[in-house]
Amino acid sequence: MKHLYLKVGKPFLFVLFGFCLGWAFRPEPAKALSLEAEKYLQNLHEAIAFLQIEFVDPIEERKLYQGAIQGTLQSLGDPHTRFLDREEFQELQNDTKGSFGGIGVEVTYQDNAFVIVSPMEGTPAWKAGLLPQDRIVEISGKSTRTMNLSDSINMMRGEVGTSLSMKIERKGIKDAFNVNLVRELIRIQYLKSHYFSDSNTAYIKLVQFMGKDSTTKEFRDLLDSLLARGAKNLVLDLRMNPGGLLDLATSLSELFLKEGQEIVSVKGKGGVLVKSYKAGSKASVYPSLPIAILLNSGSASASEILAGALQDHGRAKVVGTQSFGKGSVQSIFPLSHNTGIAVTIQKYYTPSGKSIHGKGITPDVVVPIQVGSDDDNFTIAKLQKKNKLRPFFQENTAFNEDSVNAFRNLLEQEKLQMPEPTIKMFLYQEMRVPNAPPNPEFDPTLKEGLRILQSPN
Repeated sequence: MKHLYLKVGKPFLFVLFGFCLGWAFRPEPAKALSLEAEKYLQNLHEAIAFLQIEFVDPIEERKLYQGAIQGTLQSLGDPHTRFLDREEFQELQNDTKGSFGGIGVEVTYQDNAFVIVSPMEGTPAWKAGLLPQDRIVEISGKSTRTMNLSDSINMMRGEVGTSLSMKIERKGIKDAFNVNLVRELIRIQYLKSHYFSDSNTAYIKLVQFMGKDSTTKEFRDLLDSLLARGAKNLVLDLRMNPGGLLDLATSLSELFLKEGQEIVSVKGKGGVLVKSYKAGSKASVYPSLPIAILLNSGSASASEILAGALQDHGRAKVVGTQSFGKGSVQSIFPLSHNTGIAVTIQKYYTPSGKSIHGKGITPDVVVPIQVGSDDDNFTIAKLQKKNKLRPFFQENTAFNEDSVNAFRNLLEQEKLQMPEPTIKMFLYQEMRVPNAPPNPEFDPTLKEGLRILQSPN
C-alpha cells in the first residue's frame, strides 16, 4: 500500500479480508479547467440551485454533491473508477485485515448493481448456490441501487451466526429470487490436490492467489509429491478463483516458463508500457510438464494472468468457459473532507498483447455449462413449486447412492421422470459437498481437461 502496483487490482472481498488489492494512494494537484469544462460546471451549479429552491422534498446537500461526483465517474463506463465516501476511504487507508463473519463472496460494482465474481467453496454463498454474474439487487430487504460500497460491506458483514437475506437476479431466470444465509468465520484453504492414478495426472485447485511465498512453496511441495507418485501431467483448476496477489501469479507462472519469457505487461494512459513482468532466474522448474488449466466466468485477475501467460507461450491448454475479465489497476486519489476517488490508471496485457480487462481469457477448448433438457428443467421447477426440494436437501445432505435412491423415490411419488445421469448430475451439483474429491463423471470441464492431456496431440 506504500507505493505502486505490487498487487492485482480487484473488487472488495467479503470474506476473511476487508481490504482491496492493488490500490495506491497518490495526491494529485488540481488542474486548470478548460472553457468547455467551466461552461458545464456552471450548468451544474445552476441545476443544483434550482433543486435547492424548487424541489418538493428536503435536500441533503452532501448527498446532492456526492451524487454529482458519482454520476461523473459512472459516465466513464468503468465500474472500478468510483467515489469513496469518508467510511470507504478510511477503510482503504487502514488496510483492515481482521477476522469477521461473512458469506464468502466477492463482488464488483457494475451497472448500478453488485455483480458476483465468484463464491468461495464451502462458504455460505457457495452452499446457497450463488453463481458468477449473479446480480445482488437487495440485501436484507434494502435495494442496492441506492447503496454505496461501504453500506453494502457493513450489511454483508456481521457477527458469526447471524443471518441475512439477498435478492438475486440471474441470467436465464425470469424472476428475481431470495436466498437466506448465515454468516460464518471464513477460513480459506488455498490449495487442494488429488491424484488420478488411472491417467497418471496431478490435479491442483487454487482457490485464491493469497500468501505469496508460503503458497508457492506449498504448491511446489504438492506438485512434487504428486509427481513422485507417478504423475505425468497437471490439471490446474482456477475455476471460481477471483484472483489476488500479482506476485503470486508471476511466481507460479515462472515455474513453467523459461527465463526471460514475459508473464504479463502493464500499460497506462495511451497504451504506454509501464512495466513488463518476466520469468526470472529461478524459472523452468517444470519446463515440459503438460498442463491443462480449467477456467470459468468466476476466474478473474491473477487467475487470468497465470492462464494467459501459459496459454500464450504454448505451455498449457485452457479448458472451460470465458473468464471474468478483471485486469486493471486502480489508484486512490484523496479529495477534501476525508473522501477520495478510485481511478483505473493501468490495464494488464497477456504476452501476446491481448487486454484482459473486460474481455477475459478465451479457452482453447470451450466446454459449455451443462444444462438439463426442457423436460428436466420442467421437472425441477415443478418440485420447486410444490416445495419438495428444500425438505429433500435438508434430509439428504451428502451425495451418495442413498440420496440418489431417495430422489428416485421422490420422483415416483410425484409421478415425474428424469434420466439417471441427469439425476446424479443434478444432485452432485446441488449438494456441493465441501472438500469432495474431483469427480470427472459429473464435471465435464475436468473430464475434457483429462482427455486433452491423454491425447498425443
